[in-house]
Amino acid sequence: MVSENAAPEKPQATAPSSSILGDATNTYNMGLARGQFQPDVACPAKHFATEQRVALAIPAPPSEAEMDVAALQSENPQHVSEYAQDIFGILKREEPVLLPSPTYMERQVHINAKMRAILIDWLVDVHKKYKLRPETLFLSVNLIDRYLDSQVTAQRQLQLVGVTALMIAAKFEEVYPPQVKDFVYVTDKAYTREDILKMEVSILKVLQFKICRPTAMHFLERYQSANGCTDAHRDLGQYLLELSLVEYKMIKYAPSHLAAAAILLSNKLLRRPSWTPASVRHTAMTEAMLKECAKEMCMVLEAVDANPLKAVKNKFSQQKHHSVAKLNFVAIPASQTALATSSARERRPSTAIVSRGSIGGAMELV
Repeated sequence: MVSENAAPEKPQATAPSSSILGDATNTYNMGLARGQFQPDVACPAKHFATEQRVALAIPAPPSEAEMDVAALQSENPQHVSEYAQDIFGILKREEPVLLPSPTYMERQVHINAKMRAILIDWLVDVHKKYKLRPETLFLSVNLIDRYLDSQVTAQRQLQLVGVTALMIAAKFEEVYPPQVKDFVYVTDKAYTREDILKMEVSILKVLQFKICRPTAMHFLERYQSANGCTDAHRDLGQYLLELSLVEYKMIKYAPSHLAAAAILLSNKLLRRPSWTPASVRHTAMTEAMLKECAKEMCMVLEAVDANPLKAVKNKFSQQKHHSVAKLNFVAIPASQTALATSSARERRPSTAIVSRGSIGGAMELV
């Protein structure tokens, strides 16, 4: 049977660019010599421009403060609402087990956090090209971090580890995972089929075949339902999570903590009630517990335009994701936040929520 996720046609060769990655991929030209990663990346923080403020009309959320997630999902048998509470109890119990160390990069002598960021940025693009599930991407990054936590890896092998981890995650999560030849293709044949299969054996041995681990995506949907998120709001929460996925410093937070912080920050940016009793009940976390993580996530969002790694932003700039990456969360003084909010409310229809929240205002509140 031919996989429905067939490899895309190979694009025409283009001149090498001076960007971070080179021609080690056929998904987009990133200017890196085969299988090589260059760590020299500058990512200065920069406030968003104050002009071209864009408003996105989002339907008002349901009015019930205490939303029963099981009742909301009871009509969809795939949500198995009868067992949801037990399932998430097990996920929370298993979550602390086998988490990668937040300091594992200190033991790596050939690679660093910037190289990891370049790798994951590339994997986001590969993941998008093959239309894989979000769970596949998050699981692949979990496998990469756990492998690097246990195994010192050469620089020339890092991309091989990444593409093989994506293949393992796809086998676990996808109905029709890409074939090995597809993963050879996206590396522009920097590695052979045998290289990938040998690395697959190595990863599975190092991880002792323990592949199924809770990721932030496992918690995000349930938390979004408890929060009463609209489709656009859901995409904003996932955008914040995927931006955090690229940042090495964010692995110090547990997956459920990251998912809850993404909901909290998206609420503040959209000027919704930040953390309702329903959210506290379903996450077992208070706003104070999430404050530090949400603040770091907000800093990642603020620096996205200055960051040369654009795969996540490009992905969420698409209309299918409600173009949430194009929302211009303007950094304005906190003293002006109330006035700006009041003026916006006068201009917008009563049935819409202005999505142009303030990063400056959000960081004041977080």
